[in-house]
Amino acid sequence: MGEAHARVSAALPGVDLVAVSDADRTRCSEVAKRYSTQAVDDYRDLEGRVDAVSIAVPTLFHAEVARFFLERGTSVLVEKPMARTSAEAAGLVEAAQKSGATLMVGHIERFNPAFMAIEGMCVEPLFIECDRISPFRFRSADVGVVFDLMIHDIDIILSLARSKPETIDACGVGVLGENEDICNARIVFENGCVANVTASRVSTKSLRKIRLFGRDSYITIDYAARQALLYRKSSKFTVDVAKAMKSGATSLADFAGMSFPDLLDIREIELDDHEPLAKELEAFTHAVISGSAPPVTGHDGLEALEVAEDVLASVKAYRERVDRRSPSTP
Repeated sequence: MGEAHARVSAALPGVDLVAVSDADRTRCSEVAKRYSTQAVDDYRDLEGRVDAVSIAVPTLFHAEVARFFLERGTSVLVEKPMARTSAEAAGLVEAAQKSGATLMVGHIERFNPAFMAIEGMCVEPLFIECDRISPFRFRSADVGVVFDLMIHDIDIILSLARSKPETIDACGVGVLGENEDICNARIVFENGCVANVTASRVSTKSLRKIRLFGRDSYITIDYAARQALLYRKSSKFTVDVAKAMKSGATSLADFAGMSFPDLLDIREIELDDHEPLAKELEAFTHAVISGSAPPVTGHDGLEALEVAEDVLASVKAYRERVDRRSPSTP
């Protein structure tokens, strides 16, 4: 991700890529040469030389590196998850508030063309279902699948539900190590919206989909295919159902002759063709230059982390229940 940030930043209008920094000197030099900039061994050497930074280090170091720049008034885009804990994330929000620096969190799915297309539709979902599964990528091994993958969907769900979680029930299993590699969570919000989210990094295939069910519509988004479909009741639905009821239909069995798909209007939502990371970094630099709030604020990142921690707490309780029920080893 660090090189991807460097690639996009180097091409952004009005942006000067001052330097790249990495603990791996060889890798740092290669990337710096590729994008015609300077290689810096220690990120602290950038103090006073930059207006903004992208931080794509391992999650373990997010808070340390981000705090260094925020406390000095340098704006920060930090990759997700924002930090290891909500306490660390709250510290970053406070540091940004004190210095006046812009703090944005890299929840890149907010900038997926499919999600951006429905964002302006004022969707009010009653039920949200998310599936994000993939093979193990041999990265982010310092965190489990909740912080690695599910947090993408947690952020999206929070932005759509526009409410506080009321209850969270989750189960998860570690396959490759101590951390959970597959997890399912059910989140019930104060406004009545319910979300069911599944994340796995031990699958042989990849799938990234979200489905939104409202009072009179249904939207399905395929992130990988960058496709969004809108389903609504057609005028034929109202006419045919009314006609059947007038003919004496009193139960679902009386509607058996109807074809449900024929009663729906299905429309493919037109999508913009852009790279999500490019759109994300454009939004970040605009916020820094204009002084406006970024699309994904530090508070947004903090809320996603808090929910992720609640999911993990529920996973832990689930594991303890399973262990208590398992027969003891002789």
